[in-house]
Amino acid sequence: MTIESPRKFRVGISLSGGGAKGIAHLGVLQALEECGFKPQVIAGVSAGAIIGALYADGKTPQEICQFFKDSSFFKFVKIVVPKKGVMSTERFYNLLDGFLTAKTFEELQMPLTINATELIEGKNVYFNSGSLVDKIVASSSVPIFLTPKEMEGKVYVDGGIFCNMPAKVIRQDCDILFGVHVNPIVTEGSIDGMMDVMERVYHLAIQSSTVSEKRACDVVIEPVEARNYGMFDISKTQEIFDIGYRAAMVKLHQPDIQKKLEQIKAQW
Repeated sequence: MTIESPRKFRVGISLSGGGAKGIAHLGVLQALEECGFKPQVIAGVSAGAIIGALYADGKTPQEICQFFKDSSFFKFVKIVVPKKGVMSTERFYNLLDGFLTAKTFEELQMPLTINATELIEGKNVYFNSGSLVDKIVASSSVPIFLTPKEMEGKVYVDGGIFCNMPAKVIRQDCDILFGVHVNPIVTEGSIDGMMDVMERVYHLAIQSSTVSEKRACDVVIEPVEARNYGMFDISKTQEIFDIGYRAAMVKLHQPDIQKKLEQIKAQW
C-alpha cells in the first residue's frame, strides 16, 4: 500500500546564484533524475532562477545545456555607458523570452519561486506568480555588472544579496529538499584586474546568507570544482555541467546520504 505524502511534493530543489557556475545546476539535475529524484518544485535565485525557470518549463538539463552552448554571454548583454550598471540586460531578456514556452509562472509545468532584492526598501522579495521573464531578469541582475530591473516603480537586483540559496521558502512543501550551492568560498590563488575584485567582493558579501538556508535542506550539493570558473565563463558550459553531475553523483552515493534518502522514501 502506498502512503500519501503529508506534504505537497516528494522532491524539491533550491538552486543558488553563481553566474556561469550555475550551469553546474544542470549536471546536478541530470544526476538527480538518473537516481530517481526528479524535482517537482523549485526555488532559485539569479543563475538558479534562470536554470530553475527553464527546467520548470519542461526543458531537459541537456536541452538547457545546449541553449547555453549556442548563446554566448555577450549575446545576453551589451556594454552600455555606465549609469546603474556596466551592461544592459535587454538582449538577455529577449533571448530568454524566446526560449521559454511559458510566459507566466502559472504556465510552467511545475511550481517555481524566485527571489530578488528590492533596492529602494532594501528587502528580499519572492515571486511565484504573474509575468515570468521580467522576474527572472530582476533576480539575475548582479549589482554593478548588470543594470537593475525596474518594475511597477520599484528597482530590483540580484536576490542573492539577501538570500543566495532560497530553501526555507519551499521547505514545508517537500519530503526531500536538495540544495545546490555553486559558490563555496575558498582561498583564491590570485585576483587580477577590476572584474576579479568586483566578483570576489560580491561573493564574500553574499556568503553568509546561505548558512541557514543550507540547514533547511536534507542534502546540500556543492560542486567545489566550479570555483575555478568566472561569473561569465559561458564558453565552458559542458565542463561546468560535468562538474555538477560528478559532484551530485558522489554525494548521492555516499552511504550516509543513501541511508537518509531511503529512510524518507520508505514513508512514501
